[in-house]
Amino acid sequence: MGTSGPSEADRPELERLVGVVERGLSAWADAAAAIKAIKDRQLWRLDGHKTWESWCEQRLNITPRRVLQLEQAAAFGRELADRLPTKSGSGASEIRLPTSPAALEPLGGLKTPEDRVAAYTDAARASAKGVPTRAEVSRAVAKRKGRRAIPKPRRLRVPGATVVITYNRKSDGSVVNALRAALRLAEGEQRDGHADAA
Repeated sequence: MGTSGPSEADRPELERLVGVVERGLSAWADAAAAIKAIKDRQLWRLDGHKTWESWCEQRLNITPRRVLQLEQAAAFGRELADRLPTKSGSGASEIRLPTSPAALEPLGGLKTPEDRVAAYTDAARASAKGVPTRAEVSRAVAKRKGRRAIPKPRRLRVPGATVVITYNRKSDGSVVNALRAALRLAEGEQRDGHADAA
């Protein structure tokens, strides 16, 4: 015997869960749990939408992709909460979880819960604030994967120009080395250009 769809008697539950989602910027894990309940129980059908995706976009004003990101970050948050080291005797974790799901998204690059917990722990311990940023977690994930994180692009204003350095995986992250290599390349192009003009 299959389950029947939601009825109008479920509308108060839909409204309560939507309220949780809308307050979710400050309580993203609760928002992700509410979204999952709305999806799993198909409460979104009460609003007359044919698809989950259209309901997300029209009712919550977020994309289904963002919903998946929230769900994944919440799953990582639960995983961390269950596995992070605790202060002796207190049962409370010595490492705090972030207030935003963005910091947990890079953990998707690791395959095992043990690697995710280790990377987050490394990032939290290296963080000046005690709660790592997305960039700090990304670096810890890259290190755990055995490769360096790519540094953010650098923009340098010099007289008459703005120089933008966009790093790749081969980079050592040094601005000076990148500029030296660019200067050698530019000098070679300039010499070749003068030879063609002569």
